[in-house]
Amino acid sequence: MPAPQASPLLAGERSLRPHLWQLASTAGIVVAGVVGYAVTPLTGDRSWLGAVLALGAIGVIAPLTVRRVRAVVTSDQPVLEAIQAVVLLLTVLVFGFAGLFVALDQHGDQFVGLDTKLDAVYFTVTTLSTVGYGDVHAVGQAGRLAVTLQIVFNLTFLAVAVRVLVGAAQRRLAERVDTGDPLPVITRPDPDDRA
Repeated sequence: MPAPQASPLLAGERSLRPHLWQLASTAGIVVAGVVGYAVTPLTGDRSWLGAVLALGAIGVIAPLTVRRVRAVVTSDQPVLEAIQAVVLLLTVLVFGFAGLFVALDQHGDQFVGLDTKLDAVYFTVTTLSTVGYGDVHAVGQAGRLAVTLQIVFNLTFLAVAVRVLVGAAQRRLAERVDTGDPLPVITRPDPDDRA
């Protein structure tokens, strides 16, 4: 009977269960963010609610990053923890700015081509990725200010957050190696072993 296969990427406990729980909880948070964005009224009489929630989401990124860096530094799974942190930060960033763009464009005078919430997510992601197709773009001063803030935010905070999270994960892994703390690996049962 061959030895079980190991996955060095997810070095840690021998059971997949804790890792699956972490991944499921991250996925749940992302889904909750998507659903929350989809059902929150961001236009009309409650456009102020959209603006407040969007600014709140954007404002929570710094404390969330600090919390996630602390989790990476103390984690037995720093790489997995860092990946989860980046996914959560991107979710908050994308839906925060998308909500802000929808709330700003309630009269249709700030953006061209931004007609739905999905258009706002699309525009936020194309701006974040620096692709910028030009089909959706800011024309009003408030819209241009918001997009400029997103670009500055993307370039500074997101780059710094990713760098800090990756650095923390690398330091934690190196610390475990230096102290002689073994990096256990997750093992997968051999598919041929059906006992």
